[in-house]
Amino acid sequence: MKTYKLIINGERYEARILEYTSSHAKININGNDYLIQIEQDRTEDIPKLGGQERAVPMAPSFTSNVDMGSGEVRAPLPGVIISIPVKEGDEVKRGQAIVTIEAMKMESEIASPVDAKIAKIMVKERSLVQEGDILMVLEGEEIKPAKHKPYRAQNLQSIPNVVTPAPTSPQTSDHILRAPLPGTIIDVAVNIGQAVHEGDVALVLEAMKMESDIHFDRAGKVKKIYVSRGDNVQEDDPLIELEA
Repeated sequence: MKTYKLIINGERYEARILEYTSSHAKININGNDYLIQIEQDRTEDIPKLGGQERAVPMAPSFTSNVDMGSGEVRAPLPGVIISIPVKEGDEVKRGQAIVTIEAMKMESEIASPVDAKIAKIMVKERSLVQEGDILMVLEGEEIKPAKHKPYRAQNLQSIPNVVTPAPTSPQTSDHILRAPLPGTIIDVAVNIGQAVHEGDVALVLEAMKMESDIHFDRAGKVKKIYVSRGDNVQEDDPLIELEA
């Protein structure tokens, strides 16, 4: 389970979500477990202004970290992707919003850290992301892949008994889509026997009072569905299995 390091009023805390449902959460803070009752939202009782669709506050935009060697832009915090105002091939300027993410009931704009081109978009709207997940890959003059100095033949000859390691086999997968974090199943978007493609929506998961689409990371045919609407799941629980 991921540990979140917090500073509150100058005091340092380490928090882990041990269990989460629509009615309660179990959180470990600095080694102590706390059971938290979640009060049901009454947002339907709050009158809305004309034309208002969302009541989510907008946090100030901030610039995400980017690996200048690979151009990878990563999520600075866990959340749900709300909108992606750019597409692959677009030219963006430093400070331009490229992703809007919702976290803790606040929307934050992720800005491009450099002038660049959107080479690849790794997420979709309503996707759930964790801290450090790759959002996009940028390319441009300020992004320079690291160069490795090639070995010279005489250097290799000077090293006795140089053995080239045999290539390792790729790790096999169990072909099971698993829950990325605790939550409640809102909807299952597939049926047993259905053919799916990489990126297709598998199900909708509600976590921390946010709904997000969970996508398949590979193509295949649905062999088994482990959950149904309304089920509570914990991190790494099996959700859907594809045929090998």
